[in-house]
Amino acid sequence: MKNMLWQEIPGLNNIKQHLAELHLSNTLPHAILLKGEDGNAALPLALGFMQFLHCDDAYKKNQPCGECKSCKQTQNLFYPGFRLVLPKFSSSQKDTEEKDITDIFYQLFKENIFVTFDDVLKEAKGKNKQAIISVQDIHQIIESVSFSSVGNKYNIVCIWHPEMMMPAAANKLLKTLEEPPPQTLFILVTNKPDELLATIISRVQQISIPDFSQKEIIDFLIDKHSIEPAKAREIAEISNGNLNKSLHILFHFDEYSELLNDFKEFAKLSIKYDYDGIDKWIKKYESAGREALKRFLEYALDILHHSLLQNYQLHHLIKTSLPEKD
Repeated sequence: MKNMLWQEIPGLNNIKQHLAELHLSNTLPHAILLKGEDGNAALPLALGFMQFLHCDDAYKKNQPCGECKSCKQTQNLFYPGFRLVLPKFSSSQKDTEEKDITDIFYQLFKENIFVTFDDVLKEAKGKNKQAIISVQDIHQIIESVSFSSVGNKYNIVCIWHPEMMMPAAANKLLKTLEEPPPQTLFILVTNKPDELLATIISRVQQISIPDFSQKEIIDFLIDKHSIEPAKAREIAEISNGNLNKSLHILFHFDEYSELLNDFKEFAKLSIKYDYDGIDKWIKKYESAGREALKRFLEYALDILHHSLLQNYQLHHLIKTSLPEKD
């Protein structure tokens, strides 16, 4: 039996059980909002729940069986009753060499189910562009589910990062949530629920997806990637409960060393009031693009946070055993 997404997500048994009971008890709402950090379980849970709903034998084990005809059809996330909506570049922003964001997402998701939208943008070479969900995107999806049928199975629309909907798109979705098509489930996945219309929030059942525990990340890294427990613990300590970040550290350990060197260089230039040096340093990151600068700033904030904790002798709260401590 091939594992389905449900089984690939470590822990979160209470949430999996809650979702399963919504379906098995016939109390499934027409719209669910899964809110959790990008790079954690919210998106794979949404897509795994789609597999669960279409499995012919899910009721036997409270998880997709991986063997029935429906499971085999949904393993690659291509299924007549499933639609995925994600932000895209507007036509005016597209380059002739630009890759399709949806294709990139599926490619990256096959490699890592905890992929983030930043990962997708980076691969799409859209580091300095704004991705959106347009009213046309919402209209096409709603129209397609209105005319599709998968027997007695649900039509499922998964909207990833609905906070990136344009105002007209958000209003279009709101009208649909007020009068949803029959046998249709909308699953919204976001890490910024506060940016959604309050009227949309009022029409969905919200489920908070927590970060992974250190133990869950350690066990995952050891079981799936066969690394030494000490290294798994080291990575888990600085990933702040984010599995995608853990995997990024695992596969790009050298990049994190480079970020540390860049931070040291910037700190030395700042202490010396070396304005010419600072200007050159800034231009280097300008040429690298928005996402590279964003990664550096996130990394720098982590170091500054750890430094403050160390300064106030709150050593038990410092979650790193890497060279940043020095």
